[in-house]
Amino acid sequence: MNTRAWIVFLDESGVSLLPRIRRAYSPRGRTPLLRHRLNRKRASMAGALGYHSADPRRGARLCCHLKPGSYDTPGLIEVLEQMKVFYRGERVVLVRDGLSAH
Repeated sequence: MNTRAWIVFLDESGVSLLPRIRRAYSPRGRTPLLRHRLNRKRASMAGALGYHSADPRRGARLCCHLKPGSYDTPGLIEVLEQMKVFYRGERVVLVRDGLSAH
């Protein structure tokens, strides 16, 4: 059986929007004070990278989705619905990371 399909790797990740502080300065013997408005904002992104299994001339496809906050099951379903439009009429084999949260 010769099935020609896109092999798509999907993964999501979250990032903090707080700045990373590498070093601080203070006079010798005094603890440095770092001031920042701790707003704890987060952003999440999902990415899908697809390769065609039978025709390498078709090239790779990259889909990205950005969202404020964190992904939950309805948010990932929205990502999959948008991927469905992107790969309309094509066969797709989806490979996930196996995270049990969703």
